[in-house]
Amino acid sequence: MSLPILTVFQVVITAHSIMGIVACAFIVAVGCVDWAQRQKLSPCDMILVCLSSSRLLLQGAILHSTLHLEIQQTNVLKVQSVLTVLASTACLWFAASLSVFYCVKITTFTNRYFLQMKLRITGIVPWLLVGSVLVSLISSLPFIWMDYSTHLCNSTRNHLKNTTMESLSGNISFLEPFVIFLTSAIIPLLFFLASSTLLIASLWRHTKQMRDRTIGFKDASIEAHITAIKSLISFLMLYVFSFVAEIVLGIPSCRSESQWKYNICSLVIAVCPSVHSVILILLNLRLKMVLQKVLSHKTCH
Repeated sequence: MSLPILTVFQVVITAHSIMGIVACAFIVAVGCVDWAQRQKLSPCDMILVCLSSSRLLLQGAILHSTLHLEIQQTNVLKVQSVLTVLASTACLWFAASLSVFYCVKITTFTNRYFLQMKLRITGIVPWLLVGSVLVSLISSLPFIWMDYSTHLCNSTRNHLKNTTMESLSGNISFLEPFVIFLTSAIIPLLFFLASSTLLIASLWRHTKQMRDRTIGFKDASIEAHITAIKSLISFLMLYVFSFVAEIVLGIPSCRSESQWKYNICSLVIAVCPSVHSVILILLNLRLKMVLQKVLSHKTCH
């Protein structure tokens, strides 16, 4: 890859990472202030704070990796890999939890089990978050014992002498940690796809019923439902793109195209969470009001 193209990738990735860090930090700050004032957070706010915190860690890891491409120290590579896997897995699980929460609270299905879930979802959310953290920690643990001094030719553009990683506790194949990460990433993807599909279908059915009742004139609530459907579809696309990029980035590669793969995947991983975080702020009434107050305060001064 030529230097000008590499520079363009670095600039764009850095810009989106900074945008994502600012947006996520804003969401976390608003959540912390609300918690300090009220001594509690709503289930939705809990998920948003956890999701934004994990994205802060992920965007920070991407930014560090982008600005320090030539780092070869074993300890730095190990910490960077562990934090990236931990943050990316947590992002996937927290995003899936948010989608499941919205699906259960908003949809109008009359299935008995679904109605029971609707009544219990508020109490389940904290356990969902704790479980997401535990799964993310477990998926990142194998990367601690990998010996990064025996270079593997992988998506970080390091050339490995062999595919076996020696550690104090024995030999760990590079494939084993990747399989664990893949498994822990596919499960939230399935939850996200299922809940998003149900939510979009429910909103679309409700919108169609409202249109049938209001034939001949425009209803603001119909436009709001259509906007919500479009937003959910965009969330779904961003989630899938980010998931695919994270998986492709983790696949070992010894080809000369690995640098292209690394930069393209890093760009997608940087763009999707940052764009999603900005959309969350604009669509969340509380966050949007706080943002408007902050901007108006700065404008006055």
